[in-house]
Amino acid sequence: MKVASLGLDIAAGKYKYTTECFQKLAEKYKPKKTSPYFIEIISHLSGADVIAYSKERKIDLIINDLDLIEKRLSKAGEEEKKLLVKLQTALEQNKLLAEVLSPEEKERVRDLNLLSLRPCVEIEKGEDEKEVIGQIFEQSGFLLFYTAGPKEVHAWSLRRGENILKAAAKIHSDLARGFIKGEVINCAELLKVFNMAEARVKGLVKSVDRDYVVEDGDVIEIKFSV
Repeated sequence: MKVASLGLDIAAGKYKYTTECFQKLAEKYKPKKTSPYFIEIISHLSGADVIAYSKERKIDLIINDLDLIEKRLSKAGEEEKKLLVKLQTALEQNKLLAEVLSPEEKERVRDLNLLSLRPCVEIEKGEDEKEVIGQIFEQSGFLLFYTAGPKEVHAWSLRRGENILKAAAKIHSDLARGFIKGEVINCAELLKVFNMAEARVKGLVKSVDRDYVVEDGDVIEIKFSV
């Protein structure tokens, strides 16, 4: 995840974000390799998945988007004008667009590159880096899922609401291309048993199709054929 820093006292670079689940999975399996999740802080807005901003800099996001909308209004058709006026009103009320638009409305104005359509997280000044990284992740609309075993424990991110096919693609494109089914257990349940085999015997593992929506803390195995 790339996070643009706007008015925050945090240096550009990669920061490790670890959860209790990840740490306990690593303790359980003692794998040859561990791959925690990293958030990349960048100093520019281009290419950012998330914008983290100080309270004083929220106005910059609003002004940027108001300018873009005003330019578009002059050449918009009647239907588009209705939506643009809705956006303009929300911004003038100090609201960010990600908070007020439906997914369909967001898609209709995607080409405008409005900053506040992206996940935006307001950060209180004075928090230390670890707290800032945690706050950014928890409020940005992402979740973590895991793959775990003796070879590696790996943390992966997805946007909330995305399905297991997206998760499979994150792990490896072959898994998504040849997807047959997924086997899923929440981390908390897996930690109560010896391994996935015991979890299957106890009926704790769900067999899911490609439409399954991944939940925070899911541990996933993909069955595939290519």
